[in-house]
Amino acid sequence: MNPFEIRAQRILIAPLNWGLGHATRSAKLIEILKQENEVIIASDGAALLWLKNEFPELKSIELPELKMKYSKRFGAAAGILFRLPHFLNSIKKDYKETKKLVNTYSLDLIISDNRYGVYDENCRSVLLSHQLNLIHPFSSFVSSSLQILMEKFDEIWVPDDENHSLSGELSKPETDFKTPVYFIGPLSRFAYSADSTKKDIKFLLIASGPEPFRLQLIDYFEANFRLLKEQCHIVYGSKRMQKVSIEENITRHALVNSTELESLIKRSEVVICRSGYSSIMDLIELKQRAVIIPTPGQSEQIYLAKHHSENPLFESVIKDKDLPSIFKKLLKV
Repeated sequence: MNPFEIRAQRILIAPLNWGLGHATRSAKLIEILKQENEVIIASDGAALLWLKNEFPELKSIELPELKMKYSKRFGAAAGILFRLPHFLNSIKKDYKETKKLVNTYSLDLIISDNRYGVYDENCRSVLLSHQLNLIHPFSSFVSSSLQILMEKFDEIWVPDDENHSLSGELSKPETDFKTPVYFIGPLSRFAYSADSTKKDIKFLLIASGPEPFRLQLIDYFEANFRLLKEQCHIVYGSKRMQKVSIEENITRHALVNSTELESLIKRSEVVICRSGYSSIMDLIELKQRAVIIPTPGQSEQIYLAKHHSENPLFESVIKDKDLPSIFKKLLKV
């Protein structure tokens, strides 16, 4: 099935609420599919709030909260492994709710972005995921378990090209899938244009991810930004602050929508953000220079930072001790 040729379908699109990356890349599909189809959005927490703000005209449904915990020491895969009973119970809740939605709305198609319980045997179900292989000390057991869950879907769509250019080994499973796997190309909510946007922001920090690492990232760069004369902006990704605050050369933003974020990125000489897959897709689409910093313990982000370390757009921070020298290097540009 070509996702860009679907017509006259009633479609449920349900991204995982684990950071905003799944919601933001699903937004690209939603934008395309809503033109010729009836699209219903389903998620929970911050992901659902963000999507409702992006697409207020679409029907949205709150799914049971899927508490995907993150192990600060061993990362995401270990977080799943250590809390496996809760993880499986959350999937069962999603599955039961999805079955109700299929009947209530007479759905023709389900697109689940990494929500393994959002599928139904009586409705064509697609899983959107770039991670068919976990690169982690615990990966063997978790990968085989997730493959069983993935193979319950009719198709798997990988947001990358067939050369695995962006995802690398992450989209190369150790064993072949019974479910057909299709590479549908990168999904960025932004679109590159060779315009002459004035670069009036030196650094743009996009703070995201789990605590306390998000606040640690903000504290580090706020302290360094105060030493500069150039304009610096920080997107906090939090509703706990006022919309915009300005302190000398630092402008802080709370939550921003896609249009606002695209404008900020295009105005920036250098973006600083986590090395999440959706962020990398957006930065490459916009041909934007950036510093990409993995969340500590997040094996997927560490791998992606290394995988893209040769990309001339990026400065990859593989070790914490490298950050000061990279920051100093960028000040001279």
